[in-house]
Amino acid sequence: MSENIETPGTRKNHRLLPIMLLLLLGCIWSLGPSATKFAAVNGVPPIGMVFWQTFIAGTLLLLICLIWRIPMRMERKHLRYYVVMGTIGVALPNSNMVFVMRDLPAGLMSVLIVTAPLITYLIALSVRLEHFRAMRAGGVLLGLLGVAVLVLPKGSLPSPDLLPMALLAIVTPALWAASNVFAEKARPQNGNNIALAMGTMYVAAATSLVMALSTGTFHEIWVEFDIADWVIVGYGVVTVATFVLFYTIVSMAGAVYLAQVGYIVTLTGVGWGAWFFGERPSVWLWASVVLVFAGVALVNVSRSRAEEN
Repeated sequence: MSENIETPGTRKNHRLLPIMLLLLLGCIWSLGPSATKFAAVNGVPPIGMVFWQTFIAGTLLLLICLIWRIPMRMERKHLRYYVVMGTIGVALPNSNMVFVMRDLPAGLMSVLIVTAPLITYLIALSVRLEHFRAMRAGGVLLGLLGVAVLVLPKGSLPSPDLLPMALLAIVTPALWAASNVFAEKARPQNGNNIALAMGTMYVAAATSLVMALSTGTFHEIWVEFDIADWVIVGYGVVTVATFVLFYTIVSMAGAVYLAQVGYIVTLTGVGWGAWFFGERPSVWLWASVVLVFAGVALVNVSRSRAEEN
């Protein structure tokens, strides 16, 4: 009976655990731009990298499903979910990110990634999944202003010639946003999160494999296996870790609490870029970070208030 007694110390540990997991998730999630940049500058083709990342992640998730005896459903609604999420939510945006990261700073991409919730609201509003709220609209405008500050003023980019690449980079969070809306509308109610992630990864792997073979950009990872290939393998493992941490935090503290991970992703992503590539964030980048943070905060506060009402 004494084992069930909650002491002040255990209560403190219960409060600290979600914070620690959130920090861990943000730190490893933000490794994405740096990992993709490292592979890209070392000659790994974008689609080839995405295949190995998603295939490794899907296989590890499959092992988790088998070990934990998680049912893997193959009904039509599940297959449709896998196809759309695997293609629009993973294969295309990730391939685009690897492509643009050959030229863009990792810190810049980390800021653009966090705009996904803002774009999600715009798409949800257009398909009437969300109702118009002034606070959320203001948050979206602040976030878009942050993106404009990041790519438009002279001196905000390392070179003015990178503007087309910076604009193309926005396609990645836009595709993620579209997949977020689809996931909310079409997610199978009886689907397990880990199993859905596994199916999504395998479809992304199959899609990227077809694309890589048809364009002659398949990456033969077993030939002259070097540090870039180790990074790809590590990125696949990190992808699984983010899924597990993601759903663990949601179950412990809720989705609104999880939304704060975007701030950590941005700051640590800028830090990884400085650490690995010697990137020096400009004043424009920090101004963009502040505006995007403010925008995401307004959207999150508005959402939490709407859920309470």
